[in-house]
Amino acid sequence: MSKKTKKMMSMLFVVALVAIIGVAGMLAYLSSEDNDVNVMTLGNVEIDQIEQERNATGDLVEFKNGKPLYPAVFEGSSIPWAAEANWVVPGDQAWKVVEANANVVDKFVTVKNTGKSDAYVRTIIAYEGDMTYGPEGAYIHVVHNGTNVNPAIAITCIGIVNVNGTDYTAYEYVYPEALKKGETTDPSLKQVYMNKAATNEVVAKYGDTYDILVLSQAVQTNGFADAKTALDTAFGGATAANVAGWFGDVKIPKVVEAADDLVAALEQGDSVVLTDDVKIDPAGMSNAYGTTGINVKNGQTVDGGGNVLDIKGAGGTWDSGINTTGGTIKDITITGSFRGIFINHNSSHSEPVILENVTLDGTTYTISCDQGNYQTLYAKDSTFKGWTSYAATLGNATFEDCYFGKGNGYAYMRPYAPTTLIGCDFEAGFRVDARAAVTFEDCTIGGVALTKDNLATLVVSNIANATVK
Repeated sequence: MSKKTKKMMSMLFVVALVAIIGVAGMLAYLSSEDNDVNVMTLGNVEIDQIEQERNATGDLVEFKNGKPLYPAVFEGSSIPWAAEANWVVPGDQAWKVVEANANVVDKFVTVKNTGKSDAYVRTIIAYEGDMTYGPEGAYIHVVHNGTNVNPAIAITCIGIVNVNGTDYTAYEYVYPEALKKGETTDPSLKQVYMNKAATNEVVAKYGDTYDILVLSQAVQTNGFADAKTALDTAFGGATAANVAGWFGDVKIPKVVEAADDLVAALEQGDSVVLTDDVKIDPAGMSNAYGTTGINVKNGQTVDGGGNVLDIKGAGGTWDSGINTTGGTIKDITITGSFRGIFINHNSSHSEPVILENVTLDGTTYTISCDQGNYQTLYAKDSTFKGWTSYAATLGNATFEDCYFGKGNGYAYMRPYAPTTLIGCDFEAGFRVDARAAVTFEDCTIGGVALTKDNLATLVVSNIANATVK
């Protein structure tokens, strides 16, 4: 098992106005705990599990959290099982779904072979409740590929599995053909929708969320006659007991929309998903040096769902918006505090800090670290406007496809820990003081490619520590 992280989808049910949607039912939100995929591989193969949706122009983009799910409205049928095959265009366009049906939410789950060897692949998806025989199956539906819709995917219902005290209906999706280097499968799961006949009473039995757990596995093709044999040999059969074990450590995040709920959930050790902008006014937590808006002390994920976290009352030198000892922060804009993200440690927890699609704007320090535990930092697709600096106790830092610009009067970076910047863009006039080894690869400044010849326009101090690749 080369990698095992977590991936799931949750739906938060709340009451919707019948007059607005025209049918009885609820409003829900789709969410995902983190962008890391839940994959298991053997045989020196590598895969990525991908979850996507369509944007306004119909292009596939990374799935984002916080989407409303209303009872679906279908043209001609309330439960169009007979017409489901018509939703799929065969071949390369297999995931494009007819647009005629309103309130059906995209959730395309595919697997890409990112390694150098051919692989046999399967995806296991567990849908909360008894989707086969119980009443849930009449109200919560999934649109997935299977033998009747797409012969390239063999679908088998595993049955009811219990994960952390909750019953799920698990399905196995096997891709019979070898997945070659660089290839991506057709989607197993495509969409989720609620039947318009669902009532508050029907959905109430799910509690606050409706959850879908997703896991993909891959094994080398050499030495095996077929995909099913290879996967069962490598990981064991897709039985209810095995699936429950594979998902046994899954933790469902709390979906929050208010400051008090956000703080309380994190203090309880939960991961969180924001469904709206949150303002903490005033900040009242401690980061051991000053005041902070929130603490992330147990490796949780803070998923902003594309919203803004605005921290007031944390403007002192040691104050911060988020104080973290490790974990994932993603899809969020952080503003208002002196230090945006303060990387710290405590006696009980320290792990890497991961930033994905994070914007720090309206803080003085974007990220900082004075008392880390060498846990490392990895930032991708993120924006840092202001002063970025961290102590050697961070360990090392990697920034990939990030933007650095001016904020609160500063356009400056001073790393005291070894730092690698890949595909990063620096605003014209930005300055770097390379107090530790800094490596630039495929970066730009003011839109101009950064080279050895113009490196001095960016690195104005300790240029001997800087390298351009």
